[in-house]
Amino acid sequence: MQIRELLANFSIGAASGWDLFIALVFLIAVFIYGFFLGRNRMIILLLSSYFSFSIIQVFPWSRLMSLSWLGIGEDPSASLKILIFIAVILLFYFLIPRSILSSTLRIRKRGNASWLQLLLLSIVQVGLLAMVILSFLPVDNISNIGPIVKKVFVGPEAQFVWVILPILVLTLMRRKRKSED
Repeated sequence: MQIRELLANFSIGAASGWDLFIALVFLIAVFIYGFFLGRNRMIILLLSSYFSFSIIQVFPWSRLMSLSWLGIGEDPSASLKILIFIAVILLFYFLIPRSILSSTLRIRKRGNASWLQLLLLSIVQVGLLAMVILSFLPVDNISNIGPIVKKVFVGPEAQFVWVILPILVLTLMRRKRKSED
C-alpha cells in the first residue's frame, strides 16, 4: 500500500510516479529480453506478435460469445483478449521454427547480432507488445494512465508508429557478414 501512495504522490516534471514506474519496467524488460534471446528468436517473436495481433483484430468474437458455456458476455474482456493474444504468440513462436518460414528467413539458431541490434529489436518488440496490450484495455482504465504513457502507447498515431517501427528496424537491420545464420 505504501508503494502505491509513493508512486501516486511522486512526480518529476510532467511525469508522475506511475509513468516513471512503467518506464522503468519497460527498460528492465527491454534489457532482460534482449540479453536472453538472440536475434533470430527475437525476430520469430516479433513475427508471432504481428500474426497474433492480426488474428485478434479479425477474431470472430460474436461466434465465441454464442458459446454460452464459456461465460463471455456481449464483448470479450480485456483480460481474455490479452490471454488469447499471448497464447497465439506462443503458438506461433513454437510453430515458426518448424515451418517453411524458418528456412525462408534463415532462422536456425539464436543468431549473432550486435548489442545495438539486440537493443533496437528489444525496444520495438516490447513497445509493440505494450501498445497492443494497452489497446485492449477499456477506456476507463486508459484514462487512469499518465499522459506520457498515453502519448507513447495509446491512440491511433501511437499504434501506427509501433506497428511500423519494428518493420523498419527489421528492414534496415543488416546481417553480420562473418557467418550465415
